[in-house]
Amino acid sequence: MSVGRHKVGLVVDRRFGNRLLELARSFHLWVVESPANSVIVQQIWRTEESSREDDLSNGVTSFQASDSETPEETCIRIASDLDEHHGEFGHDPPWSEIEVFGTNLTPSLREAFGELGATVFDRTRDGFRCRRSHEEGQDLS
Repeated sequence: MSVGRHKVGLVVDRRFGNRLLELARSFHLWVVESPANSVIVQQIWRTEESSREDDLSNGVTSFQASDSETPEETCIRIASDLDEHHGEFGHDPPWSEIEVFGTNLTPSLREAFGELGATVFDRTRDGFRCRRSHEEGQDLS
């Protein structure tokens, strides 16, 4: 495995919409399906470069969530799938950072991402980010 950084985004905000466009150019996003998000996901898929060497370095993966599921519950449920695709057995290098949009950091989310190897957590304007290494950041334990 190579050493390097691999950032992944997880969007559980059903109204994220157009904000997906810029983020999907920077890193791969996992996005909850909704009327506002799905239109943009389809647009990204239509305009993506088909010749990318690494389909998981940027772009979008969409997933479903029931209307009764909270953003926190969705985040916990999808975290292991994200890790399966972007972790040490699915991507080289494995994810070093996951940024979550649409839910605040809770003890349950800290535990779920901690089980995947996250050690550093930062709150952000739109949610939180977690990292595997001890890079600069505020540990909010």
